[in-house]
Amino acid sequence: MPLTSLTAWKSLFEQMNININDVDNNQKQSILIINGSGGVGSIATQLAHLAGLKVIATAGKAEAKAWELSHWVDYVVDYHEDLVKQVNDLGFKKVNYILELSNLNFYWPVITKLIAPFGKIVSTTGSGRNLDFSSLKSRMVSFGWEWMYAKSWYQTPNMISQHEILDKVSKLLDEGKIKSTLTKTLTPINADNLRTATKKVESKHMLGKVVVKNN
Repeated sequence: MPLTSLTAWKSLFEQMNININDVDNNQKQSILIINGSGGVGSIATQLAHLAGLKVIATAGKAEAKAWELSHWVDYVVDYHEDLVKQVNDLGFKKVNYILELSNLNFYWPVITKLIAPFGKIVSTTGSGRNLDFSSLKSRMVSFGWEWMYAKSWYQTPNMISQHEILDKVSKLLDEGKIKSTLTKTLTPINADNLRTATKKVESKHMLGKVVVKNN
């Protein structure tokens, strides 16, 4: 849980500046999470729901859709189909926040069409090369990268916040307000199991997280 929880928490509550405690106001806001069934997506959907946001997430297979709904997604949209039309058909002309967790370059046209004025976009993937930001200027949309290691890598003064976030996540888990995203455990730690785990992640169809341990 630590890496994915830090990434999700920082994306939502630091980069997007969402107040997790302002549920009443957040209930008027919406978020689109691209790849809500992966490791980060599976915790981000729960945290966004906990904050009171209307949560929309992308999925492909029926299994992934069911997984997302069980992790407090309000609406699932099929990434094989027209995402803009699907979101619009749900009654959302635009969304206030977009968390991109799968192929920024590919989804950029969708993102730029759906983000609302003064909206916030955060991406954890892609190079961002040759992206056209021009349509976002008049809407005063904010864009940010999220890299979980930034604080520790650069030894920033606020590095202790990583510890504080993990304490909060641990408390939420203990209280049952969020749940673990673990879906597969492989034992022991050996070359075969490491290859199997890596293949599952690289398949891009992994639900939640896989763990390799000795016992």
